[in-house]
Amino acid sequence: MDKLTESPPRQRLEDWVAAIGEPQLPRLPRHALDYELPPRDLAAQIYVDPALVLGLIRDVTTHASRHLDSGVHSMEEAVLLRGVRNVRAVADGLPRAEAALTRANYRGYLFTCERAIHAACQARRWAWQLADLLPNEVYTAAMLRHSAELVMWSRDEGRVMRTIHEMAPEPAYASEAEYVALGFSLGELNLALAQKWQLPALVAESSEALAADTRSPRSWAVGLASRLAALARQGWRHPEMPPLLEALSELLELDDEATRAEISAGAAEAAELLPWKPVTFAPLLPAGEEDEDDPEAQQPPARAPISETSDNPYLSDGTAKGGVCLAPRREVFQRVRHELENRDYARSEAQMRRRRGRVSPRDCILNLVLTGLYDGLGLSRVLYAQMLPDGETLAGQYVLGAAGDPNFHRFRVDLSRPSLLQELMAKPSAVWLTPQRYQRVQHRVPAALHALADGRSAFLAAVFAHGQPQGMIYADRHRIDNALDETSFRAMRRLCALGGQRLAEL
Repeated sequence: MDKLTESPPRQRLEDWVAAIGEPQLPRLPRHALDYELPPRDLAAQIYVDPALVLGLIRDVTTHASRHLDSGVHSMEEAVLLRGVRNVRAVADGLPRAEAALTRANYRGYLFTCERAIHAACQARRWAWQLADLLPNEVYTAAMLRHSAELVMWSRDEGRVMRTIHEMAPEPAYASEAEYVALGFSLGELNLALAQKWQLPALVAESSEALAADTRSPRSWAVGLASRLAALARQGWRHPEMPPLLEALSELLELDDEATRAEISAGAAEAAELLPWKPVTFAPLLPAGEEDEDDPEAQQPPARAPISETSDNPYLSDGTAKGGVCLAPRREVFQRVRHELENRDYARSEAQMRRRRGRVSPRDCILNLVLTGLYDGLGLSRVLYAQMLPDGETLAGQYVLGAAGDPNFHRFRVDLSRPSLLQELMAKPSAVWLTPQRYQRVQHRVPAALHALADGRSAFLAAVFAHGQPQGMIYADRHRIDNALDETSFRAMRRLCALGGQRLAEL
C-alpha cells in the first residue's frame, strides 16, 4: 500500500489530501463475491465492504464519466455500467486487510468499517421511510462518510487515528482530539477527499457539519446515522443518545418507543451483513440477539491473537471519558482580528468554498469570527444562530466543534416569548453565563439554550449591524473542568463587535 512520509503530522488540509492521493482501501476478511449472481444481488454483496464500494465508484468515475451526466450513486449502477469482468478486476486489485494492515491498525480499521456499515444500513432504512427515490444513494453516502477515517487507518498514518482515540475514547470529545492531532476535523478531510475523488454529491454535502441550516432530509439522515454509529458502543445509556433519539423521532415522525425499535431493526440488518458478530453496535441489537457468552464471536477476525483484556484505545468502555482541551492560540486570534480589521477575507473565502461552494462576504466574515473563537480562544463548541427575516426567531446556521450534535444543529428560539435571549438580543451585548448566574436565571433560559449549556459556563453575544440584530453567538468549552476566563470573555466580546462592524459595511 502507498505510504505517507514519516514527517510530523501536516497541519494543512491540502497537504494531507495531496499525500493521500488515490484511494485503495483493503477488503474485509471473510467476505467473498459470487460473480454468477444477477446484478442486483451482486450489488448487495458489494455493499458489505466499504473498500469495494469506494473502489467501484472510482472505477466508474475514471472510465465511464464521459457517459454520465452525474456521478454513480449506487452499486447497481456500477455493476451495470462496468460489467462483471471489471467488477472482478477491481475486487482482485484490492489488498486484503489481514495482509495489508499492521496489527496496530487492523482492529481500528475493522471497527470503523463496522460503524460505516451500521450507519449505512440505518440511513437507508430511514430513507425508505421518507419515501426517498434513491435509498441506496443514501446508503452509499453514509458508508463513505467514513472514508477519511478508513484511509487513515489503512496507511502508516493509522498512528494519528490511534492518537485521536487515545486522547478521546469517548466520541463526544472527538472534535477536539481531531483538531489537536490534525489541525482540522475528519469531517473536513472527508469533504476534501470526496471532492477530489468525485464521490457522490451527498457524501460531500453530509461530510462537513459547519452549516446547520442547509441540511436536506437526506443529508440530515446521513449525519444522524453517523452520529448514532459513533455513540452506539455505549448503547441507550449514552448521555448524548436522548437528543439524537428526539431528532430522529422528529425526522421519521415516530414516538420514542417506535424510534428505538427502528434503530434496533437497523442494527439487526447491519449485523446480518457483517462477517463477524458486531462489536460497536451490539448494545442496540434487539433483545436476545447479543451473544454475551461467546466472546470470540464478538470480535472481528484477528490476523494475530488479540486478548479481549488487552488495551483497546479505539472504543469507550462505557464510562464517560473526557477528551482533550483546546489550548488558546494567540497567534491565530491575532491573525483573525487583523484580517477582520483589514477586510482581508481571502483565507476565509477559500476555506468556506471548500465547505459550501458558493459563499458570500457575509459567510466569510462570520467564518472568521467563529474561527477566532474556536481556533484562537480555544472555545471548543461554537454556534452562530442567525436572526430569521421574521425578526423573532434565532436559528442555528454555523457550528464548530459540535459536529453531529442535534442540540446544536436544531437550535431554534422564538424571541417573541420573554426569555434571557429576548433580553440579550434587544441591544448589542455579551453575557458570561457562569454556573452561579445560570442557577439564578434558569427559569428564563429557553429550552434550546438549556440543551446546549445545561448549567455549564458559557459565553453569549448578540451580533448587531446598523442597529439591527443579525444573530447570536454561543461559545463554551466542552469539558466543564476547562474553565472560561475573563480574558477570553473580553476577547470574544471585542471580536463579535468587530464582526458586526464588518457586516454593517455590507
